[in-house]
Amino acid sequence: MKVNLRTQSVSIRAPRSAVSELISSFGDAVDGSGPSGKPEENEESKRLIERDGNRLLMEFRSQDGRKMYRTLEEVVLYPEERITFRHLEDPLYHSQEEFVFTEVDSGTIMTHNGEIECRMHLLPGAGWMVARLYVKRRYERLVLRQMQSLKETAEAKGAD
Repeated sequence: MKVNLRTQSVSIRAPRSAVSELISSFGDAVDGSGPSGKPEENEESKRLIERDGNRLLMEFRSQDGRKMYRTLEEVVLYPEERITFRHLEDPLYHSQEEFVFTEVDSGTIMTHNGEIECRMHLLPGAGWMVARLYVKRRYERLVLRQMQSLKETAEAKGAD
């Protein structure tokens, strides 16, 4: 059974086009500062694997506490409107997310919503319980941290 993530929003003092461009500017480069220009084993990163128009295949490495998670995701860009993520390889059985960009007088409201699902083959009902009571809270905290980071970056660029 799927568990809905809590809808989270942040207000960003930057135009919708700038926020959308920033979140969707994955590029071809790998983030990171390792000697090879690639991320160290314990660094968060994003890497473009394949691009077909507005459909991207991305690898993300995200940290929660001491744990580093690697996900392979299909990302679809809807310029200046929204961006969707569908996890293809992931610690979760299912994860689908969407960021929506709404223009307001003071800038942009970025809203995230999504759903997750865990499966435990030996204990089928336990997957829902793990997703609802453990994963959901951690996942929402990670998303909010990433949204706050994007907000800071977008507002700093707007101040330049």
